[in-house]
Formats: sequence, C-alpha cells, structure tokens
Amino acid sequence: MASQPPLPWEAFYGAADGSDVAAFRLGEQSAFEPPPDMAGPDAEVTTTKDSWWNHLICSTCRHTFRRGDRVRHDPGSASVVHLDPALGCAVVPPPPSPARRTRSAPAAGSAVSVPDDAVQFAEGLALTWPPAGKVPVTRLAADDWRTVRPLPPLERTRCLYCAHTFRDGEHVVVCPCNPRNPTCGAAVHRDPAVGLVCWESWQPDGQVRQCPVSAAWPGEGRR
Repeated sequence: MASQPPLPWEAFYGAADGSDVAAFRLGEQSAFEPPPDMAGPDAEVTTTKDSWWNHLICSTCRHTFRRGDRVRHDPGSASVVHLDPALGCAVVPPPPSPARRTRSAPAAGSAVSVPDDAVQFAEGLALTWPPAGKVPVTRLAADDWRTVRPLPPLERTRCLYCAHTFRDGEHVVVCPCNPRNPTCGAAVHRDPAVGLVCWESWQPDGQVRQCPVSAAWPGEGRR
C-alpha cells in the first residue's frame, strides 16, 4: 500500500506517530491557536506587544494596558477593559481563599491585596538581584498618591521609562537622579518579579546624569 502524503503540519512538527515529541509539538501548536489577541464576540484575550490597545488607557480604571494583561475585548464597539480582579474593571474581586493568606481582605470593588507568597518572591528576587547602583527601592502602597486615581481631568502617575501607570504593590525607584535623598516624587519601575526592569533598562549602571523632570545636571539647584 502506498504511503499517505504527509499532512501540512507534519513537515514541520513531524508525523503524529504517538511519540512524545509529536504529542508535545501538537500541544505546543494548540496552545497558540487562536492568537492571544484574536478578536471575537466579547472575547477574553491576552494583551500582546502588537495589540492595538497596548499602552492605551482603560476607560474604567484609567490604568494603561500592558503586555500580559487579560482583557475583555468587544470588537463591535472596540471597547477593551481589564479582567484583572485587582483593577476591578470587568469583574468583581472574589473573596480571599482561606487556603491562601493575604495581607488584607479587600472589600468588593477595592484593590486586591498581593498574596504573601508573591510578596516573598519579590523580596527574595530583590535580594539575589539588587538594583543597579544599589539604590533604594520603594514598594507602592494602595494609598500612595502614585497609585491612587486622581480626580479628573488629571491622569494616573506613570513610570518615567515605560510610561505605564503605577499599580498597587509595585516596586519603584523614587527620584531617580537623587534616590538616596529624594527631592521629588517621580519614579521608575524596578520590579523584576512582574517583568518591569525599567531602572536597569534605562540606567544600566544605576547613575542618572541629568534629571528627567527638571533637566538639571547633578549639583544644579541644590544646596
């Protein structure tokens, strides 16, 4: 009997002969179908770097959309809202699980506290990978003015490097040109636990030559 011609995908992934490799390749392929930001009727999708709403502002919480954010996308109205319970846009935050201890129990619609294991992971990562220049790093609390939504027409405070808004619990370098004795409240992300290494991406040696806020050089305007 003549052998059957290979299926289109078999030329790349190999024939489905029951081997572990073929099974793995098929699973790998299915994991990326459909694409994470494919539009659909009221689709729940993942924001990618190529999503048209990436870096835009959510109309509900006024936070920026980031790569990796789960969102609800309505292609009919072109509306996009966050699905992250911590932002309280498209979903109501569930009650905290008794099996997973958190720092505080949030009320419905309020910011969800970060689980202790996530906090400990971030702290451990900071110890093993200290920031460039060994500058002080601040964890933003829920009541920090950089994370609190201001009254209109003001917008949320943003990172000087990535231009994303600051969210509750994120780690930042405050006053990057004078972080050991801050003279302003401007900040840059330094939170490798959530993939935000803005400080190192911006200043790999941890030294700021010119203030990004006042454009002053070190020593100018200080006593």
